[in-house]
Amino acid sequence: MAKYRYRIEAGNYGGELTIGEVPETFVEYWKHEDQEDLIDAVTSFDEWEDSENPDDALEDPDAPPMLDSYWHDIDDLEHQNGCYSDGSWTVTPVPADGSDDWAYEDSIEVEPTHMYSRECYSSDEIDEEYADQTVPVLAFHSSEKGSFACWFLDTDEEFDAEKLRFGSCESDLADLVETVYYGKEELESNYDYNDTTGKAYYAHVGYVNRKWHDPLDYYTPEQLEEDGYFD
Repeated sequence: MAKYRYRIEAGNYGGELTIGEVPETFVEYWKHEDQEDLIDAVTSFDEWEDSENPDDALEDPDAPPMLDSYWHDIDDLEHQNGCYSDGSWTVTPVPADGSDDWAYEDSIEVEPTHMYSRECYSSDEIDEEYADQTVPVLAFHSSEKGSFACWFLDTDEEFDAEKLRFGSCESDLADLVETVYYGKEELESNYDYNDTTGKAYYAHVGYVNRKWHDPLDYYTPEQLEEDGYFD
C-alpha cells in the first residue's frame, strides 16, 4: 500500500459536450437563426419521442430541418463530460487505506500545468480547398454545476504540485478537462460522486475540417513524452 493518497478535483462547473455530423440542410438553415431557436429545435426531439406520432414533425415539408436523434447521441467527433479547464483545482489528502476517500479536511488549492488543448472548432462556410475533409456538425453543450469526476493519486511521496498536469478539449462552446497526469502517469477518472444540476443549454452549427480536428487517440502517454510535454 502506498504511503499517501490524494483526491484531486477540478472545480464545480462544467458539463457535457457533444459534436457530431448532421445533414448540411440542417446547418444551412439553423446557422441563420437565433441560438435559442436552435436549442428548441434540438431539444424538441425529446417531445416527439413522447408523442403519439413522433415522425409528424420530420415529415412536414413546411417545417424547418429537424433532427431524428437525441443531441447526446450526435457525437461522432466529440463526446466530453467534465469540468471547465479554467476551474479551481483542489487537492485533498485522504487515508492511504481508502477508508475515507471523501474527506474534506486540509484541502489545498493548486495550479496544475495546462499540458495540451485539443481543438474541434467549426466555421460558418465550407473551405473549398478542404471540401472533401469537411463535415457539417452540431455542437451542443449542457452547462452544469455540482460534483464532476475526480482523480485519486496513490504515492510514496508527499504531493508535488509541479507534477500535476492536464489536457483539455477546446471547442466553440466549451473547453473541458479530459485527462489528468501526475508526472508521466495518467490518472483514472472516478465518477462515484458525480452529481450535477443543469444550468443552461448552448448550441452551435457549422463545418468542421477533419484535417484540423485533433483526435484524442493521438495524445497517448508515449506521444506526449516524445513531444516534450513532460519536460
